[in-house]
Amino acid sequence: RKIIRTIIAVTTVMGAGLRQDKARFIRYQSWNTTLYPVWTGAVRGGVKFEVSSDEPALTGARITFGIDILFPANQVQLPDGQVVWVKNCIVNGAQHRVGEPIYPQDNSVDKQNVVFPDGSPLCKNGDKKPPFVFVWETCGKYWQVSDGPSSSLTINTEDIPLGSYLMEVVIYHYRNKDKFIPIGYASTQFCITDQIPFAVTLTQVCDKDGGDHKFIQNQPVAFSVNLHDPSGYLGNSDITFNWDFGDGSGTTITWELTSIHTYTASGSFEPRVVVQAAIPDPACDTPPNSPSNTGLTAEAAPSKMPIWPGQINSKSRSQAVNIVIFMFHLCCSVMPLFCSTTHLTAVIDRQAPDTEEDCVIYRYGSFATELEVVEGIKSVEIIQAAGVFLMEEPDQNAVEFIVTCRGSLLTEVCTVVADADCLFPVKTTCSAMSPSTDCRLVLRHFFNDSVFFCLNVSMTNDVSLAVSSARVNIIISELEYQKTEHFINNFNFNFFLSFQ
Repeated sequence: RKIIRTIIAVTTVMGAGLRQDKARFIRYQSWNTTLYPVWTGAVRGGVKFEVSSDEPALTGARITFGIDILFPANQVQLPDGQVVWVKNCIVNGAQHRVGEPIYPQDNSVDKQNVVFPDGSPLCKNGDKKPPFVFVWETCGKYWQVSDGPSSSLTINTEDIPLGSYLMEVVIYHYRNKDKFIPIGYASTQFCITDQIPFAVTLTQVCDKDGGDHKFIQNQPVAFSVNLHDPSGYLGNSDITFNWDFGDGSGTTITWELTSIHTYTASGSFEPRVVVQAAIPDPACDTPPNSPSNTGLTAEAAPSKMPIWPGQINSKSRSQAVNIVIFMFHLCCSVMPLFCSTTHLTAVIDRQAPDTEEDCVIYRYGSFATELEVVEGIKSVEIIQAAGVFLMEEPDQNAVEFIVTCRGSLLTEVCTVVADADCLFPVKTTCSAMSPSTDCRLVLRHFFNDSVFFCLNVSMTNDVSLAVSSARVNIIISELEYQKTEHFINNFNFNFFLSFQ
């Protein structure tokens, strides 16, 4: 049983053809509009774009954006980067043949002369010319990336103010050194936060419903924290978890991601946790009078171009880049959809002030939820088995099992007859039960031959599940058979029960 409380999920944005309004993408001053025409909203080639990010990012950490070009079913990209038709077709009145390039390229030019929109070299040290150029933009800063149909960009968030932002990208396809064609536009939102993003999972054994926020009394509940730190910014941090389970049992401070707690009383409770990370300040590692390294340098980033440090990943991205993260705490306040605020700031600041002398940066995150603890079915026990004779079914060998239970009232009982090793079920029956304070049931099964089998009995209600198993050896031997007006079969039943 698992609970994941969802506050927000990072969403994939489909750009290009899905966007009707004019993009807010604005070229920078040194843009070569002859070489790179400004995208005007037209989608070329029938392609779509899938943009993603691993946001939210803790301020000071790195954030990665990814883009995948999705070609139509009748197009395919060859290993050399060229996109061709996969079958004969007619598009907009024009006939195309298999293998014909969709974006014809002039391969006779000197690839060393190929440049980015700002004029900086696109290829370095004899690198193979890439088929696409991605120009990323947010908050007036730009990054230029040359890559294949799957690409990513990683930037440092150290100088980005807290809040929610829009990262935009225009995609160009290479034709020749004097011509790049804009084929589309896409965008995605991202958040920079000073609160540690994390998710909490609550699990309990024998808890039937994974989404009702109800747990069983006197059964351990596991509270597991999953920190959202894709860039590894917290890797060298001292992280503590301060738990208050809401039942008056006090405060638990731990360095472990998972905490176990048992609620001994029923009722409603509000567990909460505060996460504290003591992060070594990178500024303290910089020797005096030495130039500080504020981040990774973006590929082909000229000094005259307003740009933040970035990192280009020219390899094909794995599926992990396009992820969905369920967050319990986000800090951004610019866009309500992506935002929430903490009410613990004043207390936290008093506990651990952030001072320059410590060479430590303190970051916090908090989470609280409500849950209900109820009494469950505590136990199920098969206490007796006996053979019975039924006048209405004289040819059937019936065995009755008496089953008892303790705890809350059950609503359903299921029995599974399996092989002797309890591995392969042979017959399963389930039936609804009327709540009764006297939890004592008689379960009847029929057997034609002597058999050694495994019997599994499970009892459930709205919140809990209890199971009992037993191995049963039935030996049927006919003592007497009389054929009269009311014929009767008398059998001797020998039982061996091994409870598990």
